[in-house]
Amino acid sequence: MKKIFTFFLFSMGLTAAIAQPVLYSDSLHTGISFNLYNLTNVNTANLATAGAAVTWDISGATATLFGTADFMDMASTPYAAQYPAANFAMRFIPIGSSELYSLFTLTTSSLNEVANNVGTPNETSFIDPRETLVFPFIYNTSSTDVYQKTGQGQKVIVNNYESYGTLVTSFGTTNNIVRITTTDNGNTSLNFWGSSPLVPMLQASSSGFTLWESTGLTGISTTVTNELFDMYPNPAINELHIVNKQLLSKIEIINSAGAIQITTTQSRIDISMLASGVYFVKAYTAGKVISQKFIKQ
Repeated sequence: MKKIFTFFLFSMGLTAAIAQPVLYSDSLHTGISFNLYNLTNVNTANLATAGAAVTWDISGATATLFGTADFMDMASTPYAAQYPAANFAMRFIPIGSSELYSLFTLTTSSLNEVANNVGTPNETSFIDPRETLVFPFIYNTSSTDVYQKTGQGQKVIVNNYESYGTLVTSFGTTNNIVRITTTDNGNTSLNFWGSSPLVPMLQASSSGFTLWESTGLTGISTTVTNELFDMYPNPAINELHIVNKQLLSKIEIINSAGAIQITTTQSRIDISMLASGVYFVKAYTAGKVISQKFIKQ
């Protein structure tokens, strides 16, 4: 994998005063599930606008469920031994079909695809992984990567973070969306990502429109909100993720008897050692303390 990283020195006036979402590797988590929808009757003009603080409204589109997806640890897949370099998996289960996987190597600097269609006769591996995202990914930044699939020649993929704003769908409104224009071997697509946590939201290409909608107890749709922080999933099994809205000085996990079980300043909290039951996240910031209940399964 050979990369070129480019920064564009423009749009520095008005946009500098507006919060620009940045994509970080530690915002990409396992344990999130999605419903996948094909969209029709999409007003493509509402997706055309680029730049800062854009609103993309496709709430009038028709959504048809065609499958589900899950973000998984490699150890939870049947292919960990076959692909030892991979540490992050996306499992897809199309309606009426068998499951298949896309497998990745996730590092602090990039998310690289090492295989796709795994579990099907069309399984493809990469001699040189294909870069999906770079980290941190900053507005007006572009990356270029040379990759190679087994049995094929080298190809080039370019990812350009050229827009951010709000995405409106029939399921609701999501802020802090990052839009990346991807050109892969000459084919161009628009990829919309939620930034915190880092999740795909919408993929638009010549082959159609795919909407990712988080679902279920392990999905971000169960996020609990307050003025200091968000947390997910709830209920939780092994990890609890904290998305702070203000600078937090300390986080405590407290059981139903009021005893402190964990004290941390980390956003990803290992709760695997806790017994099943009701707990409280107690978050501290300057002059304010807020508690929020969650369930440990």
